Amino acid sequence: MPLVMLLALGLVVVAFVVVVSRANELFLLSVREGEVLLVRGRIPVSLRQDIADVVKRAGVQRASLRAVRSQRSSRLVVHGVDEGTAQRLRNVFGVHPIQRLRAAPLPDRRNLGQVLGFVWLAWLLTDHR
Repeated sequence: MPLVMLLALGLVVVAFVVVVSRANELFLLSVREGEVLLVRGRIPVSLRQDIADVVKRAGVQRASLRAVRSQRSSRLVVHGVDEGTAQRLRNVFGVHPIQRLRAAPLPDRRNLGQVLGFVWLAWLLTDHR
């Protein structure tokens, strides 16, 4: 019985850490072979299209883009692209005020990976048609 309780407590701690680490996140986009997938959060359609255009033109194969908020502003954290492309992505992101980011609607259709916020599962369950 103590082992089961210890495992349950461990799961609760892991879940708490995940929730806290994502508390200030507005969205997470994942890029694979030039395709952009919203993994977590919400994003205005125009911003997503602009980001997709930048990554496609730059030939980005794999990257992650995470928008995080502070009290009055937001910033884009980019991994997996060169500095020039990262700056273009930050420029595109910068023209969207945080109020528009917060007010963006949730996507109509999300797979289980997107609901749970796991990148690998979101890509696995994405319809690539």
